[in-house]
Amino acid sequence: MAVSMGDLQKEFLNDEDVLLISHSVMPAGDSIPVLKKYAVDKNVNYGKWKLLTGSVSEIYDLGRKYYYVEEDLGINSDISVFLHTENFVLLDKQRHIRGIYTSLNISSMATLKSDIRVLQKEK
Repeated sequence: MAVSMGDLQKEFLNDEDVLLISHSVMPAGDSIPVLKKYAVDKNVNYGKWKLLTGSVSEIYDLGRKYYYVEEDLGINSDISVFLHTENFVLLDKQRHIRGIYTSLNISSMATLKSDIRVLQKEK
C-alpha cells in the first residue's frame, strides 16, 4: 500500500488539488513519533500526503460508515472487529465517493490515476 501511495504522491506531487490521506487503523501503536518515522522511511511529503491518527472509534466509524472500505458491507461490525483494507477511496471536492480501488492491483491503481485526471477536468 505504501508503494502505491508513494507512486500517487510522485505522480501528483505538484498538483495542489490532489491530497493523499492515510488513516492509521492501529492508533494505540501509531503514535506521532511512530508515524513520523514511517513518513521518513517512506519519503512522505507532508504537503501532499497526510498520515492521520485518532481514536479507534473515530477511525473505524469513518472507514465503515463514510468510506465504505469493508468488503462485507452487509455485516455490521463493531469496534471489536479489526478494520484493515488495502482499498483506496477517491473523493471529489464535495467529499463524494467517486471510486474505490485496490491498492495492491496495478490495473486498479492505473484506473485511480485516470479517474483523478477526469475529476481534474470537472468544474
